[in-house]
Amino acid sequence: MLRDDGDENEDDTEPLTINQVLLSVSSASYATQLAVILHSWLETGTNPLLPTSDESSIEGVTPEFSSRQRILKLSIDVFQSFVAEIESDDEKAALMATISLVDELGGARGILTLLGFQQTIGSRNLAPLTLHQCLEAFMQRHTPDEPLTVGARAFSKHCARSSSGWWGEMKGNDAAKNARAESKVKELLASSTWKNIHSLPHAHATMEVRNGLGYGARWDAETQTFRGFLEPPMTNGHEIKWRH
Repeated sequence: MLRDDGDENEDDTEPLTINQVLLSVSSASYATQLAVILHSWLETGTNPLLPTSDESSIEGVTPEFSSRQRILKLSIDVFQSFVAEIESDDEKAALMATISLVDELGGARGILTLLGFQQTIGSRNLAPLTLHQCLEAFMQRHTPDEPLTVGARAFSKHCARSSSGWWGEMKGNDAAKNARAESKVKELLASSTWKNIHSLPHAHATMEVRNGLGYGARWDAETQTFRGFLEPPMTNGHEIKWRH
């Protein structure tokens, strides 16, 4: 179920950390991220999900904890047995051990949880977009004859909404606007403390990321298109046009 951009986005200069897996959209492949989580679990004997909060930080979203609780109950023996089979020369045994481990984790839902994706009412067990796919969708041209990207056009709608100036200013030519918008979406992806793949009313499944302040962005998880930026949840947001 996991998407892979190939080797082009793998960066071996610095080791991938647990926080980069759980609290960002990393450039590493999801297979690599999963390996980092499992390796840490084996090396430390501590479930990597333990330090993370058991509460959803997004107002108005109903959290589900069944996947997280299932994984927290797993014994380290499960992973030690898995590694023993994988390191053997028996390919059939290794395959069966992998299938068994995925089943113990709770299937696709468990893998998403280990990768830091939230489980909420409406969550979908779909492959998350890679960092490369998120950025590629963001940087598509809004119209074929204009250099302005779909991401920059969406970004321009949000700059005036935050009284704190969190979004920053949107000025300059199209190239400057594109660069400013790209910088902001990369900032969000690198600090996404909340990640989810869920259904919206009358829409495809959506991959949504938010930072600790509640600012975020969405992509269509099925068509791999950028949907727009998000303001922090607020009462009567639509009525006040999300100005805060």
